[in-house]
Amino acid sequence: MTAFDYDIAVIGRGPVGLTMAMSAAQLGMRTIVIEKHRDLYGLPRAGHVDHEIMRLFQKFGIVDDVLADCYPTTEYVWVNAHGETLLEFDWGEKSVSGYNSDYMQFQPVFENALGRELAAAPTNTDLLGWQLMSFEEIDGGVRCTIARTETVPGSHVPVVTDETRTLTARFMVACDGANSSVREALGIERGDLGFNEKWLVIDARKKRELEFEFDCGQICDPRRPTTVLPLGKRHRRWEWAVLPGEDPESLLTDEAAWRLLGALGMGPEDLDIVRQLVYTFEARHAKEWRRGPVFLAGDAAHTTPPFMGQGMCSGMRDVFNLAWKMDLVRRGIAEDAILDSYEPERSPHTEDWTRISLEAGKVPCTMDPAEAEARDQKFRDGWLPPMPDFPQLRHGVIALDEAAGPRHLAGTLSLQRQVEVDGKAVLADEIFGTGFTLLGVGRNPAEGLSDVQKALLERIGAKVVSVGDHAGATARDVDGAYADWFETQGICAVLVRPDFYIYGAARVPGEIGELVDDLVDKLCLTVTAEATIA
Repeated sequence: MTAFDYDIAVIGRGPVGLTMAMSAAQLGMRTIVIEKHRDLYGLPRAGHVDHEIMRLFQKFGIVDDVLADCYPTTEYVWVNAHGETLLEFDWGEKSVSGYNSDYMQFQPVFENALGRELAAAPTNTDLLGWQLMSFEEIDGGVRCTIARTETVPGSHVPVVTDETRTLTARFMVACDGANSSVREALGIERGDLGFNEKWLVIDARKKRELEFEFDCGQICDPRRPTTVLPLGKRHRRWEWAVLPGEDPESLLTDEAAWRLLGALGMGPEDLDIVRQLVYTFEARHAKEWRRGPVFLAGDAAHTTPPFMGQGMCSGMRDVFNLAWKMDLVRRGIAEDAILDSYEPERSPHTEDWTRISLEAGKVPCTMDPAEAEARDQKFRDGWLPPMPDFPQLRHGVIALDEAAGPRHLAGTLSLQRQVEVDGKAVLADEIFGTGFTLLGVGRNPAEGLSDVQKALLERIGAKVVSVGDHAGATARDVDGAYADWFETQGICAVLVRPDFYIYGAARVPGEIGELVDDLVDKLCLTVTAEATIA
């Protein structure tokens, strides 16, 4: 097999690229991150993360950094021009992941924390100030030609120099944004789901403590739809729709900014503006996510309107999904075919979120006064827009029933709650880890497994853990949450993937071995079951 310089070349060092590199580095994979800029962007883009991403931050060891500044959001409210509530999303509940369901955050906080952790990772290399120029497939991997960049004084746009070098990698992951040069070079087209809207975005640092009667949500005013959001504890964001026929450039002046902010009661004595730009919200999906050893992720693969705050979250899920599968291939445990599950798992999931965002966005984006009044009256009469169910994985490496649909709990997020070990209570991932996990409550879930099945679990690095007060328990169930969950769901064991998603659940002990066999089959392992104990 060809010896490559790196296991993974990551193109782009935004939040998705950082997540890819960190996920791979924690698995011991040799990664190189190629970024044309010499430093992190340093300004917020995405303002929202959900509980699943907070659990990922926990895995990366940066959750305390994020929690120190982020804003746990209890509600996300949409009002009309008269202040009447149209929609209210309950973001205050405790999630399955062990955190609040949703948080508003200042993106540089977690990016800087991730950058710090990556700098300390011995298998990761950051190549800042270099731009990918071309690439070609070689011997099942990729050869990249890159060029050093310089930033011209007075400009933030890097300029390519004549200094070039080449490197090779087993895989390349394009995390280079909506205008992905990798996607363009591959000639991969994107489907347009029909949303292209321009909005002015203003992010500001608070100069003093401010009180907001309307803290977080959408003002669905047909005269100019407006978004109001906290960005962590020190910053805030406002967004305004660009009106039909309006010159977007006219909104980029100081005068325009303070005119719009002033209408909301904000002035220069309250805020320092840190970012002001017109952004185009799109809903597009790449028609291919893999071409040989090259993969698209994040905005390179999909762009989502912001109304549910899932664009960046979806991209981070993409690469977390990809990393553990690449690691199995890299270590010779699984065949390359396991990577074919990436697009079938992630593309429908992100498309579902996009469609949810599109449905939600129809409410505030109404600019015709008569249509807006008709919409308001429908809400007064009790109407709610047709929102799809929140997404789960429905294809790929999950247990399926006879109708080829997900079995009970398969493709949903696994529970994380407090457990106690040696008198200390912590969130369960700190004890169980985040590889493959076979979890039981009140008993060892591996009791009935054959030697071959146990050897196969060991081969993929799975942990067998149990919660309860029984002999040999891994940890104590602090508040009975796991026992309650198992009883409510009618299960005796659950098999969890490295990315927190449930592979499948067993209702009776006899099904546990079947789950293990089924997982092994879907992982495309490179050895037979018998060979594991030969």
